[in-house]
Amino acid sequence: MLTTFFYPSYILIAFIVVLITIPKNDLKKYFIYGVLLGGLGDVVVVGIFQNFLNIIWFKNAGIFNVLGQNILSPPSWILTVMIFLSFLPQQKTFQYIYVFAFALFSVCYGYLVHNIGLFDFRPWFYPSFAYLTFLFWWSFITWIFIRTSSLDKRDSLIY
Repeated sequence: MLTTFFYPSYILIAFIVVLITIPKNDLKKYFIYGVLLGGLGDVVVVGIFQNFLNIIWFKNAGIFNVLGQNILSPPSWILTVMIFLSFLPQQKTFQYIYVFAFALFSVCYGYLVHNIGLFDFRPWFYPSFAYLTFLFWWSFITWIFIRTSSLDKRDSLIY
């Protein structure tokens, strides 16, 4: 039962956090970044790591299983990227710490989803290679956001 309601619960909580923390006028802009870098990014990364490399895989998705993937994973990533970008620090030093910490959070979340029984991986992939993957992904998201967003008036993380 916990496996069935985990992703819907996460999505509901993240959606509430998004509504509380992101100004209404900025929701659309953050949503675009969430869809492109979070949701679509999840589909691409899972497609590569699951379907081509067979390093990770979803399991026990039940009614949420679509083509071997959990259909609720991309919406979870959309909301997570929106929250990540809305709290991105302005100072470059704190941006580095924030990205490193979010990569660690992502590995911990992966373990949580694994322990619940919704996700599995090759033993050698977690935590080291997974951390490097998430570190690259969050750095890429930060770099794209800083370079392209009208919402961001910060010092850039990567020159």
